[in-house]
Amino acid sequence: MVVDMPIDTNTILDIIPKQNYRPGLQLKKDLGLENFQNVVIQKAINYPITMYVVSFNSRYPERAIFYSKVKNIKTSAIKRLKQYGQENKFKDIKLTPPVDLDYFMGRVRSNAYVYLRDMCGEQYRDKQMFQMMNESLIEIQ
Repeated sequence: MVVDMPIDTNTILDIIPKQNYRPGLQLKKDLGLENFQNVVIQKAINYPITMYVVSFNSRYPERAIFYSKVKNIKTSAIKRLKQYGQENKFKDIKLTPPVDLDYFMGRVRSNAYVYLRDMCGEQYRDKQMFQMMNESLIEIQ
């Protein structure tokens, strides 16, 4: 016996794939980063919880974000605490290579963690920048 059940139009629209739909663009909009041109995403590989790291630069939003810059970020670190008997050690969490969020096609589920990382602080860690600022202050005086 087959029972005909009415299907809600919202359910049908959720099932039908949308043309030119990219999950990365939707994630960018949901995170409030649609004004940034260069946003990259990475996925944690050796972490038991699904975690994504989204990196952007609020100081220079139009500049490209290179893999070497993302790999060498020192203003934030993602570590995992492992316990060996009575001793605790921090282990690095491995990340996939960065992918531009506009072209990201992976599905981010509702139980995933998204860590937003602003690369603006990297310029302030640069010692040459402070040296140039100090020299200009001396010239003004």
